[in-house]
Amino acid sequence: MSLYRICFVNSIRTWGGAEVWLLETVIALREKGIQADIVAQPGSELHRRAVLAKIPVAAIPIRFDAAPWTLAKLVRHFRRTGTTAIWANLTKDLKAASVAGRLAGIRTIVASRESDFPLKSKMYYRWYFNGLATGLLVNSEATRRTVLASASWLRPDRVHLLYKGIDIDRFQPSAVPPSGTVIGFVGQFIERKGLRDLMRAWTMIDSAARPDRPVLRLAGEGPLQDEILAWRGTLARPSDVELVGFVERVETFHQELSVLVMPSLSEGFGLAAAEASACGVPVIATATSSLPEIVVPEKTGLLVPPHDPASLAAAIQKLLDDPVLGRRLGLNGRTRIVTKFSRNRTLQRLLELTGGPALKPKEGRQK
Repeated sequence: MSLYRICFVNSIRTWGGAEVWLLETVIALREKGIQADIVAQPGSELHRRAVLAKIPVAAIPIRFDAAPWTLAKLVRHFRRTGTTAIWANLTKDLKAASVAGRLAGIRTIVASRESDFPLKSKMYYRWYFNGLATGLLVNSEATRRTVLASASWLRPDRVHLLYKGIDIDRFQPSAVPPSGTVIGFVGQFIERKGLRDLMRAWTMIDSAARPDRPVLRLAGEGPLQDEILAWRGTLARPSDVELVGFVERVETFHQELSVLVMPSLSEGFGLAAAEASACGVPVIATATSSLPEIVVPEKTGLLVPPHDPASLAAAIQKLLDDPVLGRRLGLNGRTRIVTKFSRNRTLQRLLELTGGPALKPKEGRQK
């Protein structure tokens, strides 16, 4: 195992699902005896959290120009640590890390595509993705289709599916049923997450004056927070909408839910949907990007069209009216995550794609 070492390069300053997955993946790899480290933007949340977790992390600034001094720092880092494989997050990360990696003699360099957005058709993209990178990892079949449709120059056999794995021991159904009826959302408060559609849908539910007093609990932060607060003030029962801010122990948040709602307009992998399912919580999501790969309609949750608040409200009402259905969907969702999206499966797949060793076959508890 000492002959293999993977370096994850991510220059994003903010903290999102991709960064959560990256840090937890590095921790999990190291716990299994695999050498792994991180290159992060100085002052970024990823860098701060890696230091707190005592994970080897190098603070190297990466900019779009791939400055020579940046390349020199990366080359020194790769040589000093004995890196044999590189995982690059953004395109600008690939630009810098692939050149530095080749200069350092590294043969395995994979790019990652975290969002269901087209790949630009530029000449220099062809050089980086076809010439320097040895492969492109995508987090869903939807992202794979979008990438290949937008980049006819990219060979399909260079694009590899790598789902984000869930720690099925950490994300488990609660031993105690949630008190009350709680509809939850977790994610950034940004337009892409479909929060305006959720607000309109909840207004329809709020107007129905249900006797069971369901609560809408929103976890996250972002630029739409003031708009959400203003909207809440217009409701007949504003106290039934709770803003709980950023949640560190997200598994506890999921375990207290009756339903998770994910009305995204586009997604990368849809980590929140998979984590909630692992906790046995039924998920209502939009039929967009990767979400239909996680949520099987009428089996593990419900799917609605994006930009359709009425359909979203109807789906929420359906599970409010039929908690037995919700429990069945949640249990099926847990089974699907365990069999298809467990962390061990993802770690082994990542190692296979980057020339790493085989892991001992072991899964977590499958409650």
